[in-house]
Amino acid sequence: MSGLESSGSFEPETRALHGSWAAVARLTLQVIGVAVLVSLVVSALREAVHLAAAALVSLGQGADWRAGVTLAAAMAAIGFGRGLLLRRPDWRFTSLDAIALTRERQRAPPASLQDSLAVVVKKSLATLLTLGGGGSGGLEAPVVLIGQAGAAAWGRLTRATTPAIALFEVCGVAAAISTLLGAPLTGALFAVELLYGERVAYRSLAWALTASVVAYWLSTAIHGVHPLFVAPPHGAAYSLPEYGGAALVGIAVALPLAWAFRGTTRWLSGVMARVQPTWHAVVTMALLGGLTVALQATLGLEAFHVLGSGEETLRLVLRDDVSLAAWWLPLVLVAARSAAVGLTLSGGGSAGTLFPSMTLGGLSGAFVAKLVTASGLAVLDPSLFAVVGIAAALTGVVGVPIAAMTLVLEVFGKAYGPPAILACGITYIVSLRLRLWQQEDSTWDAGARALKWISRLARRDPERPA
Repeated sequence: MSGLESSGSFEPETRALHGSWAAVARLTLQVIGVAVLVSLVVSALREAVHLAAAALVSLGQGADWRAGVTLAAAMAAIGFGRGLLLRRPDWRFTSLDAIALTRERQRAPPASLQDSLAVVVKKSLATLLTLGGGGSGGLEAPVVLIGQAGAAAWGRLTRATTPAIALFEVCGVAAAISTLLGAPLTGALFAVELLYGERVAYRSLAWALTASVVAYWLSTAIHGVHPLFVAPPHGAAYSLPEYGGAALVGIAVALPLAWAFRGTTRWLSGVMARVQPTWHAVVTMALLGGLTVALQATLGLEAFHVLGSGEETLRLVLRDDVSLAAWWLPLVLVAARSAAVGLTLSGGGSAGTLFPSMTLGGLSGAFVAKLVTASGLAVLDPSLFAVVGIAAALTGVVGVPIAAMTLVLEVFGKAYGPPAILACGITYIVSLRLRLWQQEDSTWDAGARALKWISRLARRDPERPA
């Protein structure tokens, strides 16, 4: 139970936060300060990553084979520099799971001002070197940790109490996601789901909503209103085949996709465990550069389909672009993107899986629609099922069903809600039964046992099964 919540009443420390109107006013001003600080940091990091990634990708443009070699060499060089930083003990946290680290830090006593500022600076630089240096992944996991640490630093700077700092940290995460996605309600719900699990902590949610809206206002005031994604208009009425297709995406696509995505990352991590740690980053970035060049040379796929967060790929899928018309192409992109994210994470990259899971879900949903249409069973809209796939993948891979449904409603509109809600519900229920993310090492989970066997085989474990 959080220090901000109790089963039936305020804890004494929490009561002090709301003990008077003056206390509430001070807390409001402090939450606004947290939101402004985090939003500015996240906006600056996002712009820096986009500029660096665009400059890097431009190196590989051109029909000459030397352009591809230049791109791969540049990625390997940046990876080598990042590997040198990871040799330092005080930088190694930047290669860890940022979501898990955020949860641990939020539940522990508040860190010092110096430690919190160091986390913000080092995680930002590691993320810039990873995603701006050609890595594949999302910004959401790094900015979650940056938002939490930035909020803790604000709390220490203003000499806030421990319960207040814990509240600021939730607000910092909400402001970070709101700035990144341009969706304030999703940002607040994501923060509460992420830090409190299956409980909805309403007191924290109320303040997180305030921080999310402030961050959204500031972001739009600076950069203008730019929707994250745009899907074609769709009516609010759906046919039974469309609902059936949504259920199919939830059961037969999102869950295997989550298992395969996790399995690919684990397997690559096991392979990289045989390489000297100093070389992890340079080897994975060189392999990722080679994969990008190979796909560009053989299939004509542009680098953004493999590198970065996958936002542009998802935009093409949502408008059913002619460049992705071939029914088999989404499968190729799913495999390529999974391998790219796995290489980035196994090389100690600072990246997240939210945006990649959205891309993979969108591609898989569009593939289901095209496959069903080609079979003659029904005519399904690839754009609609791309949205359904996004929501189902967020539920299956990241484990945030409420935030996933809210994202669909905020970004795509309520007309897309019914099938996405159905897919999220089915995905979450089946995921609980399979214990996909809660008990990954379960002895009865055949998938987990297979992954363990493959990992032992890759390490040449003498105890591996015959």
